[in-house]
Amino acid sequence: MTAITAVLFDMDGVLYGYDFENRLKLLESAVGVGAETIRAQVFDSGIERAADRGDLTTDAYIAAIAAALGVDVTLRQWVAARKWAMAPAPAVIDMARHLGTRIDVALLTNNGCMMAEHIGEMAPELPALFGDKLFVSGTSGFDKETVEGFTDLLDQLGWNPATTLFIDDNAGYVANAITAGLVTHVFQDADGLHALLSELGLVD
Repeated sequence: MTAITAVLFDMDGVLYGYDFENRLKLLESAVGVGAETIRAQVFDSGIERAADRGDLTTDAYIAAIAAALGVDVTLRQWVAARKWAMAPAPAVIDMARHLGTRIDVALLTNNGCMMAEHIGEMAPELPALFGDKLFVSGTSGFDKETVEGFTDLLDQLGWNPATTLFIDDNAGYVANAITAGLVTHVFQDADGLHALLSELGLVD
């Protein structure tokens, strides 16, 4: 059995629940534009992906959204909707905290500058848990959409892919991590993750 020496966590859908449909409803109420229009003009149009790649600063991101929707949009509206669409997963956060006392842990999330700048408000448990090993794609350049996103991150951390476990609920990101040589787990629930970590000898 592989001796795992480091664990790389995803955020949305693993450490934090994330209800995208609720986020759309909150934004609809905040800006007065229909949820499906917001989905199409912001999230399916390339704006969100550009932010995740680091192509847009937070100010440019909000300006692009306002232009696409044709209404005034504030950063506070966008931060609030994102925050209230998220909920911590205490059991998983506790596992991550426990692992951090025994081996290296880090977080990689595909999100833009807005998340990096406001993560202490949106996900207050995470900065203290991961410290300088909390990586947001829009500011770090490490992107789970590419195999290189994983290899470059592990090179920076000095981690061996063969002894690094990556946990994510997105099968596409997991496939890229597998290609990069990491050990992987497609997250479904805390019980399944605990069973795996127990099998690996990382938790009791």
